[in-house]
Amino acid sequence: MSDTTPPPPKAGSESAANSKPADNPLNAVFSDTGPMPPARIGIRALAFLLDFILISAVATVLIWKILLPQSHPGAFPEFLEWGEQLLEWVASEQPDRSTPPAPSHNLAEALNYASDLQLLIFWLYFALGEAFFAGSVGKVACRLRTVSTVTLAPPPFITGVIRGGLKTAVLFLIPPLGLLVALAALWFNRRRQMGHDLLARTVVVDERHLQAIPVKNL
Repeated sequence: MSDTTPPPPKAGSESAANSKPADNPLNAVFSDTGPMPPARIGIRALAFLLDFILISAVATVLIWKILLPQSHPGAFPEFLEWGEQLLEWVASEQPDRSTPPAPSHNLAEALNYASDLQLLIFWLYFALGEAFFAGSVGKVACRLRTVSTVTLAPPPFITGVIRGGLKTAVLFLIPPLGLLVALAALWFNRRRQMGHDLLARTVVVDERHLQAIPVKNL
């Protein structure tokens, strides 16, 4: 039997073996028990619903009462007439076996113009709200705030513009796939970031549960 003792382990080998990958410190900041708890999906949905109702009403008045009559005179009466034709077609005995009434050429152009204006209005609303007020009217009413994951402060102007554009694209350009992808992102992060949050590097936090946090210790 040999009395030779095994050589001591190399310095740092034991700690390296027992070490685990460090967790992202943002997960501690943006957690239910952290200083900046992320907003839950229910309150975010309520804030978005308030925003959608508000901006839809404003956009409808602005487009159909101010902008559209100047660019496409007579579009609104044509729209009402076309709506009556659609109702008569739906009320017919077999609407699925006939072709629905099509809008006139002038009305079709007006509808495309109105759709572009609506998209622009929504983008401006969300972009300006995020860029200058760290949130929209709905977020303010529900006491939510958008913060940057880089600075833990309101997002910079360009970030707000990008986030507003991504949010608008989810609503209008690629529905419903875009909405499903944005919601699916919630399953892949612990900070309740939706797709446009991840791309813009932002988090929506609940102001009701904010805690004092010394920035120098982050």
